[in-house]
Amino acid sequence: MIKAILFDLDGTLTLMDQEEFMKNYIGLLAPRFKQYIFPDKFAKQLNRSTEVMIKQPQEGKTNLQTFFADFTKATGLTYHTLWPVFEAFYTTDFPALRLLVKLNPHGKEAVETALQKGYTVAIAANPVMPLLAIEERIRWAELSPQIFSVIPSIESFHYCKPHTGFYAELAENLGLQPSECLMVGNHPVEDVAAQEIGMQTFYVGEPVEGIQTTYQGDISDLTGKIREGSL
Repeated sequence: MIKAILFDLDGTLTLMDQEEFMKNYIGLLAPRFKQYIFPDKFAKQLNRSTEVMIKQPQEGKTNLQTFFADFTKATGLTYHTLWPVFEAFYTTDFPALRLLVKLNPHGKEAVETALQKGYTVAIAANPVMPLLAIEERIRWAELSPQIFSVIPSIESFHYCKPHTGFYAELAENLGLQPSECLMVGNHPVEDVAAQEIGMQTFYVGEPVEGIQTTYQGDISDLTGKIREGSL
């Protein structure tokens, strides 16, 4: 029996051109650190350390700790030097990127319908950004962060998608078994990976050859299933 519905953000609750968004994101972020490191070098190391964080999680370390262990090793710049700059960026500059993001009204409707039907709802975006930024992205979907029981972030989680540890940690934070959770997302690998630990999945998009999922369709189809009680 499904008790919680877990929602991806980008491409699911909101719509964007990922390449354009990342170009502008880095374009705003990198100059913030120019007193410590050239913007081009910062951008390259940001990408490298993020890749390490995603692909090489460290036992007992949060994503933030794993990221900074690699970033500090490569640049000599410490968490205490850099983190306040990141926080200032996410507070003042990051909200401007909303112009590149479109609301998926069907996504908002799905979340609100799930709540009305008594489901627990959680965010299941990749925890590669601080809570401050992920809450901002939730507001871009015209939803309140307070309605979600769990919001994974770089500070609190120890794994990223598609690692099954991410989904196990999400279920644990909800106090549920994986089999009691439905993962909703538009990525045929990162989001459908939830099935590996026993979650059901709703893949948002056209069928992909070789990818098996519990449900598939537009997110409006999910809303219909929630309303009719057929999950």
